Amino acid sequence: MSKLRLNPQIEPFTRIDRRAPPEDVRQLPGADKNYPMANNENPLGPSPRVIEAISAAAQSLSYYPEYSDIGLRQAICGALARGLSPENIFTGCSGFEALELIARAFLRPGDEVILSPPTFSGAYRKVTEPLGARIIDVPLAPETFQYRPDAVLSAVNESTRLIMLCNPNNPTGTVTPAAAMDELMRGLPDHALLVADEVYHHFVEAPDFPDSIQYALEDKNIVIVHSFSKAYGLAGMRLGYGIAKREIANYIAGLQRGFHQNKLALAAGVAACHDQAHMRRCVDFLRGEVAWLCRQFDRLDVKYWKPETNFVMFETRLRAEDLNKQLLERGFLLRTQTRINLPFGMRVSAGTRETNQAFIRAIEEILSAEST
Repeated sequence: MSKLRLNPQIEPFTRIDRRAPPEDVRQLPGADKNYPMANNENPLGPSPRVIEAISAAAQSLSYYPEYSDIGLRQAICGALARGLSPENIFTGCSGFEALELIARAFLRPGDEVILSPPTFSGAYRKVTEPLGARIIDVPLAPETFQYRPDAVLSAVNESTRLIMLCNPNNPTGTVTPAAAMDELMRGLPDHALLVADEVYHHFVEAPDFPDSIQYALEDKNIVIVHSFSKAYGLAGMRLGYGIAKREIANYIAGLQRGFHQNKLALAAGVAACHDQAHMRRCVDFLRGEVAWLCRQFDRLDVKYWKPETNFVMFETRLRAEDLNKQLLERGFLLRTQTRINLPFGMRVSAGTRETNQAFIRAIEEILSAEST
């Protein structure tokens, strides 16, 4: 029998059902209580209206969902209240799949994709490299982690197809301001598309955050990615969407399979859009908890980057792996940043006040022990 031929352009990825890393495990042995603070989830959970909608939809799971997601797209347009049409929206099973659909729509072998690390590079690479695309890294400014539109535009050539901009950026929590976005959009050639990954946009308070949707309304080459995982508290539902001019959104949506959204996700997304008051309560709560964490880091003289997200990236004098080991022993699940070349970097998701207080007590205890 001849050997199965693999695509030589694809660098093999590790199968995702490998043994989960500690930060993805909910129950840690030996800890009195576990505190999940690794994945930027919303500890308040979804709207009660979402739970009711899911329960009602579950009564008819023996039947296929609606073939089209038009009802969900209409609800998204209503929630955004920007004069968008459902034809400006396409949905995906998570923001990750929205990124994957974009990549499938526009990338061919040999095309180039510009990333600005440290960023959400693992996901961006996973949706682009299997298509034969070449990654071009244009790093953020050192220390400040500010986006460099001039450097990005200098890297653009005839092979550039996608520019991935995570804003606010994961894992740094920093934002690219409107002036930088304007510079990038002005210099963007017709053959390139800006992908603005804005899944944390609800948490931004910075007055100079870009109005990316306006670019789409002006028919610019941009796709904005949003998610129901964070502010809406639906991480377990895996629901996201993209916003673009109609030509682009309809083209991307053409790649979707029939019945591509399950019945529970459709019901949950519509109900979430119809309860904006719950979403705003969650955002206000998490902004307050992030501010509280930052004040504690100030008190403890712990370095951090001013976040516009529901998480904080910080550094202590301990190497991240050492600090993480001690936190795991106490039941705290955080995300180290060693894989993006920040050996002292850690990212912590804001939780309830009880969770955040317990975390700060643990940090204080560990740092005090190290200084003696």
